[in-house]
Amino acid sequence: MKLKRCEYGHYYDPSKYSSCPHCDVRDRQEATMALYDEGEERRPVRAMSAPRPAEEAPAVPDDEQPTVASYAEGKTSVQPPVGYLVCLRGAARGQDFRLHAMRNTIGRASGMDVCIKGDLGISRESNAILSYNPRQREFHLIPGEGKSIVYLQGAELMTPQRLHGGELIEIGDTALLFLPVCGPDFDWDEEETER
Repeated sequence: MKLKRCEYGHYYDPSKYSSCPHCDVRDRQEATMALYDEGEERRPVRAMSAPRPAEEAPAVPDDEQPTVASYAEGKTSVQPPVGYLVCLRGAARGQDFRLHAMRNTIGRASGMDVCIKGDLGISRESNAILSYNPRQREFHLIPGEGKSIVYLQGAELMTPQRLHGGELIEIGDTALLFLPVCGPDFDWDEEETER
């Protein structure tokens, strides 16, 4: 019996399966999770049912609410982008990743803020962190806890480094270009107060 290896490193018998059963199960689980309403006890949401009025939605305790930037709190349900990472090389070539205020985790796992699937040279969890501090209007790239080395402008990232825009970040086989939206000349909080 000759086993085949999928792009994510799983082994399977191609005489029994046309594609990787491990990846198929994971993809089905992710698709199934989208069918569930987070606020209820994991009951499927019916596709044809009318949306419930907001007042009927169960209250979520404050300690379970997502962390949001102070300027976004109570003003909008959308966190405005503070910058982008654009993949120039690697499995995600051509994709862009939206950055939000505070910390953006970079890794391969689907729970990461910047999820780069397909590059096995990137650690699953927090290979690097890109942060935006709205008070100082500064970006920093911080080495994470992953095993892969993070390179900034070709040099190994050993300590947090300030980013200004246009820097090249390399992890595994992936190269990411950093493009800021916010900075010394603009911030979403400033835009809100000018109106």
